[in-house]
Amino acid sequence: MIGLGLVLSCEHASWTLPPGVDLGVPDDVLRSQASWDPGAYDIAARLGETLGLPVHTGAFSRMWVDLNRGPDHPDVVPRCSYGAAVPGNAHLDDAGRAHRLAEYHAPYWEAVRRDARARLLSVGACLQVSSHSFDPALDPSARRFDVGVLYDPGTPFEAELAERLQFGLRAAGLDVRANQPYRGVGPGITTSLRDELAGHRYAGIQIETSFAVTHSPGGCARVADALAPLLEQLRDG
Repeated sequence: MIGLGLVLSCEHASWTLPPGVDLGVPDDVLRSQASWDPGAYDIAARLGETLGLPVHTGAFSRMWVDLNRGPDHPDVVPRCSYGAAVPGNAHLDDAGRAHRLAEYHAPYWEAVRRDARARLLSVGACLQVSSHSFDPALDPSARRFDVGVLYDPGTPFEAELAERLQFGLRAAGLDVRANQPYRGVGPGITTSLRDELAGHRYAGIQIETSFAVTHSPGGCARVADALAPLLEQLRDG
């Protein structure tokens, strides 16, 4: 396999809101998964440091604008997130929604898109790794694993890369599942770019790490340190 250009992203890196904004959400809910993905940025940042790559990072809560939803998705500015109401979004008018997307969503997506296109032009192939995390308590019987690798099985180039990552993560002692706890073809930035860049050697793989790992001492480092050499090998070809 030829070498790959790598793009790292973390859409739900932060639970904070822009200065002066109050969405009417209690602080404990704002700090929960309804608002962000705990540990996801720690994994992405460690990967970036190890590989010498920047990380595209969401600056604010998904309750403000969800960077892992397309601009036309009904929940890109959610009225409810993981069962938590977002009062500040309940009566947002079209102009307010458009402003929020233009100021916060569009620049992020364009930066990731531009990075991916640059890798395709310079190297000929690109792998975007998007770091996320999930709460096993939402479905305890089905979420008894460490890491999910989300991808499109119908895209051979992407499926091959995903299988290599799964194999390597398992070899590092992690319990890994394919397309769990979410489908790899569900709404998200990698899914949208996969469609936009159809015909190019672009792969968008989402890494979902369990809170059981991200909340454990050294858990985020364990995942990042397992991923880094695998991505380095793919980059080198």
